[in-house]
Amino acid sequence: MHGQPWASLYAFGDGPFRQDRKYIFANHTDSPALSTSRDEQVNNYPGGPPYMATGRDMYAIVNAWCELVPRVHKVYKHLLGEMFGWSLGAAHVNLPHTLSESFMISAVDIGSGEGWPLIDALNIDEITEFSTLKEKEDHLPYTLHYCQNYWLGKWFVGKYRLDSDFLSCDKPLLLEPPKDIGEKFDFYVKPGGVPYGTKEHLRPQVVKREQFMVSQMIQRLNDAAIWYKSQTCEEGTANYEKSFIFHFSLDPDNNEGGEKKAKW
Repeated sequence: MHGQPWASLYAFGDGPFRQDRKYIFANHTDSPALSTSRDEQVNNYPGGPPYMATGRDMYAIVNAWCELVPRVHKVYKHLLGEMFGWSLGAAHVNLPHTLSESFMISAVDIGSGEGWPLIDALNIDEITEFSTLKEKEDHLPYTLHYCQNYWLGKWFVGKYRLDSDFLSCDKPLLLEPPKDIGEKFDFYVKPGGVPYGTKEHLRPQVVKREQFMVSQMIQRLNDAAIWYKSQTCEEGTANYEKSFIFHFSLDPDNNEGGEKKAKW
């Protein structure tokens, strides 16, 4: 409804409101963002994707965001600056958000604030089965927030490790993990970890979450790449081979090439 935007809860609390608001709102000295209560700051504005609002409300917030975010970046030159700008923009147009803890998942070891209970409730055989999850999508988080590293055994996916030319016609797709990786591994080995080959153990609950993210992210990245290549590559030039891995070998006890990977 108008006046009732929603967003996912993010863990930055009142951070946007601890910046130099006098500078940020120098052209709006009567802005409602200057008089928000502490309760509103921590309960209605630390939100992030997915955002949901009516067209009218979204238009108002986005216009405020576009004006304010350059000034936010002047005083806060760090990650989340653009999200702080959204919070302050929403406060400026007096549109406090209802914040949900079930819309998004990101950090597998977080205690609360994300939709992991929905994943924890899945049967183990549903974790990697895309078709089964499709049938249950109304009971799953809306968004996989791809800002972490995910790993189980030597299966891995991370946005900073993914080649920038991943979508190129000649690049292979990612090798997809077997459906039983959660039963095989209760540890992970970092690509490039020092010393290379170190096994870091995981709690059973985290194993299940890592299995979900590794499997789902790799499948969805591949799906996106397959679609993109089908639209842009000349006939016969697209590489659809699912073969790329981030380690030299998927054998957890094979550390050959470790020095090379540690430097990489």
